[in-house]
Formats: sequence, C-alpha cells, structure tokens
Amino acid sequence: MTWNSTDIKTYGTSSAKCPNCGASVIFNEKLGKLVCAMCGGLFDPESMRPSGRIENRDTGDAGEEEDNKQEFVCDSCGAAMVTDYNTSATFCAFCGSPTLINKRLSRCFRPDVLIPFKISKEEAIENYLKWARTNKGIPKKFTSEAVLSKITGYYIPFWLIDADCKSEISGTGQKFQGENIENYSIDRTLVFNVRRVPFDGCKKISNTLMEAIEPYDYKDLRDYNDLYLPGFFAQRYDLSAIDMMDIIRIRLDNYAEGIVKRLSAKEYDYFKAVGVRGAYSDNYNQVYALMPVWFLNIEYEGDMYSIAVNGQTGKASGSLPINKRRVHMHAFVSSLWEIVKYIAVTALVPALGLALLMFLLGNRPGDDFSWFYLGMFIVLWLVALISGLIFIVPHVKKKFRDSSFYESVTIDKAPNIDQYINLKNNFSMENRDTFNYMSSKKDDKSTKEFEKVPLSEKVLRSIFK
Repeated sequence: MTWNSTDIKTYGTSSAKCPNCGASVIFNEKLGKLVCAMCGGLFDPESMRPSGRIENRDTGDAGEEEDNKQEFVCDSCGAAMVTDYNTSATFCAFCGSPTLINKRLSRCFRPDVLIPFKISKEEAIENYLKWARTNKGIPKKFTSEAVLSKITGYYIPFWLIDADCKSEISGTGQKFQGENIENYSIDRTLVFNVRRVPFDGCKKISNTLMEAIEPYDYKDLRDYNDLYLPGFFAQRYDLSAIDMMDIIRIRLDNYAEGIVKRLSAKEYDYFKAVGVRGAYSDNYNQVYALMPVWFLNIEYEGDMYSIAVNGQTGKASGSLPINKRRVHMHAFVSSLWEIVKYIAVTALVPALGLALLMFLLGNRPGDDFSWFYLGMFIVLWLVALISGLIFIVPHVKKKFRDSSFYESVTIDKAPNIDQYINLKNNFSMENRDTFNYMSSKKDDKSTKEFEKVPLSEKVLRSIFK
C-alpha cells in the first residue's frame, strides 16, 4: 500500500534520508512528521529526532510457509478474505453475494498478534438476540433463525496505537454557593499516554460499529499463529494506520476532553468543555492485530444493516431499522397495561379507606349497612377514575407521539478513557482555571434542579414511568 499523495509533500533530490535505512523521507501533513516509506520511521522535521514508527505491512509476496492459506475475493464488493484450505466460503458476509473467487494467496499475511475466538456461533446469535429484543419494533427478519445462521466469524484487522499526547482544553465551570454561582473559565494543558487504542483497518466495516463492541481484554493477546485461523476468515487491512490518522487524532482529542471532565466532576458543580484548542501527539507506535468478530450484513427494504458480536466478550451491537407497525402494536399493549394499572391504583385508595372505616365500625360484608359503603366506594372510584383521565390520557398519547420509537436502533458508544489511558503513569495536568464573575441561580437556566409540577402529576410519574 502506498502513501496517499494528497496527504504528503515531497522534498527534492536533496531531501533528507532516513537515519535507519537510508531511504528518502516524505513529510506527512496529518502527522506533522517526516515519514520513511521504506521502514515506517517517523522523524521530527527540525531535528530528525525519531518519534515513533508507523509502517506498511503485508506488502511482500507470499512465501512457502503460507502455502496452507487461500484467499476468497468477492466478485461483487471486492472484499478479500484469507483462511486455511479446509475452510470454504459460500457467500460474502459483507454484501451477501454468493459469487466468490478462490485463488492462491499472492501476498504475505503476517499480523503481529491476535485474540482467539472464545464465543461460539450459537453464543454469538444468543447474545445478539438478547440485545436486539431490548429494542421494540425491530422487523422479524432481524431475529429470523434463517438469516442469523449466516453470521460469520472474522478476524478483523486492527491497528493498536500507542502515543504520547499533549492537548490544550478550554471550557466553563460553575460552583454553587447558596443562591449564587461562581463562574470559571477552564484552561488546562494535559500530557498523557495512550496504549493500544484499537482502530479497525477495514473500509467495509464501520469504525463506529467496531468501537461499539469494544473493549477487548488484552490479557488474551497471543503472537500470531496460523493454527488459530481454521474455521474462520481473516480480513486483510485496506487502511493503513497513517491513512486513518484523522480518525486517530479525533479519538485521542476526545479522550483528552474526557479526562478533564472526569477530573473536574467533583471540583465543579457544573462543567462544560468547549473543546480541544490545540493537540500534539508524538512517539507513535503500532501493533498489527487481528480481533475476533462475528459479523453479518442484512439487507432490508433496499438498505444494508450491519450487526457485530465481539468474539471474545460476546458484546453485541448494530444499527437496526424499526418497523412502525410493530412499534404501534407494542405501544398499544404497553398503554393497555398502564390503563389496567391506572384503574387498579384509582380503586385502591377508596377501597382501603372504606375497608378501614367498616372495620372500625364493626360492619361485616353481609350486613345491610355494608352495602351502603360498597355504593360509596363505587361512586368515589368513578370520581377518581374520571378526574384522573386528565393525566392518564396525555400520558398514553405521548407513547404514540414519542419520536424515539420510530428511529433506528443506534450503535453503542466507544468505551470510556479508562480502557486505554494510564492516569497513574506519564500523566500530568497544568491547571490555569480562572474565576470570572458571580451570578444568581435564578438567572441561570442550567442550574434548574427540577421542574415544578403539581403533586398529583408527580405521583402519577412515579407510578407510570
């Protein structure tokens, strides 16, 4: 794979040479570094000081030691899958096409490490169904046994990135002092190290989807061995680490902002980060890894939807459509159940009150006098039932108007900063926060602690959540 010509500036014939291998170096704008296209070394443009290594992999010809592998190439979408000769492919899990071309491995295939599969196909389907059924209104096709049986185990290529980072964060903070607010400007410099942050190197799989099934437990990392491959497919990377530098920098910047929010949570009663004002990363290092994923694309009404299950932990995620008819049915059943609860709740108070009064007066259900109380109960119940309709009717209507019922199931967010940042080692934060002014809570909308509502509505909200 070659460097993207739009991302580089080349020097002339007198350009500097790589101190490691003597090849010419080129300047990469995304990194702000000189890059050796031969060995992957990174160097500071001013001093030629080494600042990490990001190299191309799997660029050589396949050798004799890889004669036990074969490659399937999809004739429709171009996906390339590597596996052993005993594993056959009948369709492409990326586009569903059955047209796969089988050919001898032409390029070497040698990642650094991998995490072996721990979750079986049956367990992956079960975990997916548990996750999917928590979302109401998903079309039946997405829980169909025939469709889910096509889920395929892949070793997905990942770049595990190490880097030293420095970021400038700005924002605002508030401290509540009785009815007054102390307002601060946030200004901090963070220096931290990230280790093995994963980025999938496959164009055909959504980065967001792969982030959603993180994290992996790196305790199970093994040196790459062909013996883990039989029965599964391994996808070749088609995005090098340097091709993904924009995505890498954005995620590292988000981690810097997340650190400030985490460490300022107790310091301020209200905190808002405006953003990363400046960011710098150095000492990059990469590990080429294969991670286990059960993967399936499902076509529905002309669109393709992807689901994935972490092959080590079993975590499932995906982007799924919503069937409005099923949503309406669910909303109807749910509303009917809440109406039943409403009738029971409105009957409970007068029933308990009248029962207590009858007990105190020594009346028994067979006495003529007790039927008078029964009539009183019915009247009070009907009054409570009818008067309470002004609350229950809007509540039921809201279920059918709630726009979230009609949206596609969203993919989970990436793991928090704790997974990849060591806050104990190689971490420092320079705090330059400054006090701005005092203000009143009455004039600040962000400090509203609760919405003022009638007591009766609060009771109903607590019952009908």
